[in-house]
Amino acid sequence: MGERIRCRKCGDILQSKYRHDFQMCKCGSCYIDGGDDYCRVGGEKENIEWIDRNDGKQFKYLFDYCEEIINKKIMSNWYTRGRLDRKTWKLEDQENEFLYSEGKYITKIKEIDLPKDYIKIRSRTIWYLTGYLRTSGVKDLYYTYIKENHLFKDDYLYISYDKKIEGIKGKYSNDEVRNFDFFICGGDIIKVLFAIEKNSDIDTTKIRNKIKEKFEWWKENEQEDYKRSFGGKKIDDIFEYYEKNIK
Repeated sequence: MGERIRCRKCGDILQSKYRHDFQMCKCGSCYIDGGDDYCRVGGEKENIEWIDRNDGKQFKYLFDYCEEIINKKIMSNWYTRGRLDRKTWKLEDQENEFLYSEGKYITKIKEIDLPKDYIKIRSRTIWYLTGYLRTSGVKDLYYTYIKENHLFKDDYLYISYDKKIEGIKGKYSNDEVRNFDFFICGGDIIKVLFAIEKNSDIDTTKIRNKIKEKFEWWKENEQEDYKRSFGGKKIDDIFEYYEKNIK
């Protein structure tokens, strides 16, 4: 026992110090477990790096790396307050001040630790938990909507941080969307779009045109819902309205 491993994917350093001291990295890619005279390591082999505790160079590397992790500990694109228990399908731990990375892995990160490019959101896509989404470094966006009697409830903004999003037109249903890292539906869509425009170097003209297209259709064809949503006010520019009223 005593060997260390590092997860190349999330950066966690694991060490089994006593018998059956099972530990797993926060992203779930690898684990370590010690016995009396063995050390069992498992997970995705390409994400496991062994660190020899008796090698002085490795110790220096370990120290330098830990220092780097401390300085750059915000590594997930989104976090949640609480999580969904996938066995019971109930929300839990929502009062915990420590956030969950990607809604799954508990961290030592609090809301106050997040940089300003993270925006607070709520959406069905994160089970209506309070979420925090990174809006910098966005490489591509994709937007889909359906023609129904609500504005954003079933419309989706897809976000990618490193790849071009691929959208394939469905024959009978919505587009099939690939290569995205996060997606959001509901009333926070435009708020997220504004934050991405502020913090990322990306052209959002096509996204704005799609949103405007949906808004104009909804305004024309679902007039009762339109009037109810805006208290009878006439809204000519949906983006201008959100700029004035967004919180």
